[in-house]
Amino acid sequence: VIGALPFILLLDIPLIESVFETVSGFTTAGTTMLVHLDTLPRSILLWRSLTQWLGGLGILVIILLVGQSRGSQALSLLNAEGVKVNSGRLSLNFQRATVKFLQIYVVLTVVQAVITLLLGMPLFDAVNHAMTTVATGGFSPHDESLAFYANRPSQFPNHVAMEVVITVFMLAGGINFFIHYRLVRRREFRALWDGLEMRILWAVLAATTVIVALVSWRSIGGSLSDWALRSGFAIASLISTTGYEITPTGEFPRLAREIFLLLMILGGTAGSTAGGFKLIRAGMLGKLLSFEVRKLRLPPHAVHPPAIDGKAINEVAFRQAVFILLLWLGYIALGGLAISLMAPELQIADAYSIVFSAIGVYGPSFVPVPVVIALPGVAKAILIVGMLAGRLEILPLLVFFNLEAWRR
Repeated sequence: VIGALPFILLLDIPLIESVFETVSGFTTAGTTMLVHLDTLPRSILLWRSLTQWLGGLGILVIILLVGQSRGSQALSLLNAEGVKVNSGRLSLNFQRATVKFLQIYVVLTVVQAVITLLLGMPLFDAVNHAMTTVATGGFSPHDESLAFYANRPSQFPNHVAMEVVITVFMLAGGINFFIHYRLVRRREFRALWDGLEMRILWAVLAATTVIVALVSWRSIGGSLSDWALRSGFAIASLISTTGYEITPTGEFPRLAREIFLLLMILGGTAGSTAGGFKLIRAGMLGKLLSFEVRKLRLPPHAVHPPAIDGKAINEVAFRQAVFILLLWLGYIALGGLAISLMAPELQIADAYSIVFSAIGVYGPSFVPVPVVIALPGVAKAILIVGMLAGRLEILPLLVFFNLEAWRR
């Protein structure tokens, strides 16, 4: 509510919309209640970006706290966000790790701002986009998001280079920060493909970019290279849950939009500022499914227990992954149904895309911003809960309201 005060005092918008905008910022979801951004006071635009930057930093601190709190029964549930923290073969104390993560976070922000500034992006825009990119939040000072520059090629001749740079930094924000530490401090460049989660990331990124580019090219026409760039940007934005757009998601072909829905939920790597279910959990469930299938086909002595990166899958982590998945599916089913009933003018697919976007903390959906703003207050409250649950991954949210867990 305190974070919502600037929106209430300076823009005079309703409380529910102000709280929505603030929650969207601090959770790095990126869904907005504001239009005509180009005409808003710069102080408001900067505050929006700052909420996301602070929100991303807060997530990193939570990840580090997880590693220090495993002895607490209540706080141990927070390892939902830190599944991958211990797999980087690092041993950092909390204070030192916090400083290192903050340094990396700030350096990524400054480097992106400087590069995009040199490419011709205005200083104010460069600073705002740098803050919301490394946080994988996606707030932009323009209604058109990154398309603002692509739609003005004479004014911004280097807009393609800007898009490529921001694509790289979106992926940087969506990568486990322990991997950044290994890259910076230990020069372990193999960390970029070392481990199941990173291999899944690059495989999904490559495969979906190719599929979406080809489908869009065949369905809509135009240049294949142009669609490859647009698709790569969109996929990086989706898998990192940043939410920047060059081409609105609703303008892609149907198959591409269906892929987008899956990527909204899948998300980036654990230990990063990205939201979503997390690639490591998807890999874990895939390994266990493969294990069960092999047990049916092969003799017992030929089937080895499922493992990730040489380590047996933790039963607690598996139970949490399944529990989170079921809770997310329940929220999507009930939330999408509720919103479709409260906004009958929306198509079912559009209503569910809004819910997918909230729980996946992605931001944009298949419907324009004014349509989301026009939703009833109860629908907005449902989306606020979804953004919080998606960012905290539900389990910590349940713990927060469970006094008995804290007593234990």
